[in-house]
Amino acid sequence: MNTETDLELKYKVLTELLPGILSSETPSQLLTHVFGCVSKHFSLDLLLNYWVEERFPYRLQLIHHRGVTIEEANALLSLDQGQTICGAAIKSMQPYICERLQETNDFHGRILRQMGLQRYVCFPIIVVDETRPFAIGFGSRTRDTFDPTELEVLHLMASHLVRAFERIGRIEELERQNAALAETNRFLSSSENRFAAIFAASPHPMLITTLEDREIIEANDAFLLLLGITRLQMDTQYGELIRGNELMLQIPEPDEHSTVPEGISREVTFTNHAGDERACILRTVRLDFNGELLLLTMISDLTEHKQYEHELQRLSQLHLVGEVAAGIGHEVRNPMTTVRGFLQLMLMQGKNTLEPAYLQVMIEELDRANQIITEFLSLAKDHMVQLKRENLNDLIRKILPLIEADASVTGKIITTHLTDVESIEMDNKQITQLILNFIRNALEATGENGWIQLKTYMQDGRAVLVIEDNGPGIPADVVEQIWKPFYTTKENGSGLGLAVCFSIANKHGASIDLSTGKEGTAFYVRFRTT
Repeated sequence: MNTETDLELKYKVLTELLPGILSSETPSQLLTHVFGCVSKHFSLDLLLNYWVEERFPYRLQLIHHRGVTIEEANALLSLDQGQTICGAAIKSMQPYICERLQETNDFHGRILRQMGLQRYVCFPIIVVDETRPFAIGFGSRTRDTFDPTELEVLHLMASHLVRAFERIGRIEELERQNAALAETNRFLSSSENRFAAIFAASPHPMLITTLEDREIIEANDAFLLLLGITRLQMDTQYGELIRGNELMLQIPEPDEHSTVPEGISREVTFTNHAGDERACILRTVRLDFNGELLLLTMISDLTEHKQYEHELQRLSQLHLVGEVAAGIGHEVRNPMTTVRGFLQLMLMQGKNTLEPAYLQVMIEELDRANQIITEFLSLAKDHMVQLKRENLNDLIRKILPLIEADASVTGKIITTHLTDVESIEMDNKQITQLILNFIRNALEATGENGWIQLKTYMQDGRAVLVIEDNGPGIPADVVEQIWKPFYTTKENGSGLGLAVCFSIANKHGASIDLSTGKEGTAFYVRFRTT
C-alpha cells in the first residue's frame, strides 16, 4: 500500500469505528461493532476477549468471542495465564504480535495453531476502577502477516476501547445505583404505606406535628375521638379546636441531645371539646422525614383506668370500713364489758366504793379502749400529714430516752447504729408513732436477754430505717397477715399497730419490708429523700 492509500484506509476504518465505540451501551455491543469493522477491512476473522479470573488470578476467563465455533470456545473458556498469548500480553502490559503462526514454535501460540490461525495480535486493556486487566486479540486464518497500517489502526482502536469500556462501566454502575435507588424507593414507599395504614387504624391516639410550630401534619381518627371532634371540624376549625386545645400545649418536646430512642413521656390531664376531662400519657419521638424534623406523639388514654382505679379504691375503703366496724365493735366491747361488770357488782353489793384493785382494772381497760380508738383514727386516709424536711437520726436521738425507758422496764437492751442519712419530708409525730410501734412489738417479741437495735443508712438514694430484734421470728403463715387491721397473735393485742405503721409509711411515700428467721426479725422502712 502507498501512503495515500494507507491514510484513506485509516480514515475510512476510524470513521466507521469511532461512532460505534462512542455509542455502544454494552461490552458485547461494542465488540460486535469493532469485529465487524476490522473483519471487513483487514481480513480478520477471529476476536478473543479475556480477563483475569477474580478468584484464581493465574487463570484467564473468556468473556467475549467472535469467529470461533462452540467447541473452540469451550476449549478456550478457561486457560492458564502463563500458557497463552493473551496471558503474556497482560503480564507484560505490551502488545503481543505473532505472525506466520503455523511456522513458529511459539509456546504461547500452540492452542491458536491448533485452530488453524496464521497470525494473531493481542493488546492489554487497563480500565480505571477495574482491578482485573483485560486483553483483546484479533486473528486470521488466511493471511500470515500484518501490514503496518493494520497494526497502527488496531493499536489506536485498542486505546479507544479503554475509554469505551470505562464509559460503559460507569453507565453500568449508574444503572446498578439507579436500580438500588429504585428498590430503596419502593421499600420506602411500601414502608410509608404500611406506616400510614397502621397510623390510621391504630386504636391509640397518634398525631404528627412539625417540631417548631407544632402544626399538625396528620392525626388519626382515635386522636380526633379523644379530642371530641370530627375530621371536618379539624379541617374547618383548626385554630380554635386544635391549636388552642390545652392538650396541644402540654405535648413535651424531646431533648435533641437525649440518647433515649423512645423519646420522653408525660402524664397530663385536659378537658376535650365535649367537656369531658381526660387523663393521658403522652410519649413523643423525633422523626427525620426527608430532612424535615417532625414530632410523633403517641397517646395512651388512662381515663377509664383512672376511673376503675378510683372505684376499686372506694370499694376497698368500704371493705376496710366493714372490717374496722366489726373489729372495733368486738375490741371495744371487751373493756366496756369489764367496766360494766364491776359497776354491776358494786350495785348488787350495795357498795358506794370499789376496791382499789377493781378501779385499777377499770382504768386500764378504759385506757385500752381509748388506745384502740386512737389507732383506729390514725388509719383514716384523710388524716392530716404535716410534712417538714427533717433528719431521721435527729428524731431517733430525741425519742431515744423514751425508748430506753420502755426497754429498761422489761429488762431489754436498746442499741443504735446511726450513719449519715439525707433529710426526708416527714411528719415527726407520725414517724415517732411508727418507730414506737415497731419498738413495742419488738419488746413484746423478745424474751430474756432480748435486745433491739435501731440502724440507719443510705441505699439507692433512699434513707433506710431498720428495727431489728433477736426474737423467735415470725412464722411464715403469719407474715402475710400481719399488715391486716385487727389481725393479732397477742392475747390482748388490738391488731392495729402494724396496720398503723403501714398507713404512716404509705402517707410518706415509704416502703416497708422485713426479713425474719429463728434468730430474729428486722423491719426495713425505706424513705424517699427527693
